Amino acid sequence: MLRRGSWHCCVFALSILLTSTANVNGQERVEIDAQAQATPFPHFWERMFGSGRAILTLRESYREDVRAVKQVADFRYVRFHAIFHDEVGVYNEDEHGNPVYNFSYVDQIYDGLLKNGVRPFVEISFMPKKLAFNPDALHPFWYKQNVSPPKSMERWDDLIKHFAQHLVDRYGISEVSQWYFEVWNEPNIDFWGGIPRQRSYFDLYAHTARDLKSVSPQLRVGGPRMRITSRWILFRRTDTPTIRCWIYSGRKKRFRWMSAYAERSEKWSTRSKLLLLPTFLCFGRSGMYRARRNRETQPLWGRGLRIRCASATDWST
Repeated sequence: MLRRGSWHCCVFALSILLTSTANVNGQERVEIDAQAQATPFPHFWERMFGSGRAILTLRESYREDVRAVKQVADFRYVRFHAIFHDEVGVYNEDEHGNPVYNFSYVDQIYDGLLKNGVRPFVEISFMPKKLAFNPDALHPFWYKQNVSPPKSMERWDDLIKHFAQHLVDRYGISEVSQWYFEVWNEPNIDFWGGIPRQRSYFDLYAHTARDLKSVSPQLRVGGPRMRITSRWILFRRTDTPTIRCWIYSGRKKRFRWMSAYAERSEKWSTRSKLLLLPTFLCFGRSGMYRARRNRETQPLWGRGLRIRCASATDWST
């Protein structure tokens, strides 16, 4: 059931948005049944923290922080960037150009989390330099992650399958099936260098999701993380072909959730409010956005698709 305080906050926020809606279109009437049966509202944002990039988790100071925060907040997941960054050493090629995989640091990263009672929220990023179509496509962030598409989608498929199979072999499917696999980070902006940006990302998503599901259909695949006000999220019925491409050929069982975030200082346009109002419930800077059924979303989302804005904080210093 909804917590009493949360329900009051929801009604208050809803009333504000409805007031702004009425100012735009005074002829529209909205009725809310406050006595209707309530449903659980999972506080997913209380279960996860975001924390920089993968290699940082090998520091003992990082692990001390995890233990300290775990005692206070009892969070369950940690999300970070760049598990495929060259500093983690996952992908290389021999003198003949054949792929060489090394999951030694990956094991140490995930072992450290699990030992401290926290599971990984696996953001699949970024592109290993030797697998990149453009080895020089480096993001301005100081650790210079590569945002290029792969030079070979077949080799990307092979990497994802080896990666997922290794995790299942090491930790067991009963454990890994409780993780989340998120395909890339904010591909709608400069974290993704594919051209055209949206279509090339959809292709990457489709390949990656199929690769993960080929290892085990129990693996939970979704993503990508974007601002909740991104045009990739704010859609109407006319966007059906694009979104359906995202969940590729209508196979919705492979697309069950999307992650998103909201800036505290975000200036939400009236259009954004009107589009989000019938679709999401939002709490705080980061919250759990649960899809609602209505005439706009029903043809696409069907049952149970969730947009999860999961981390209590998204950056580290």
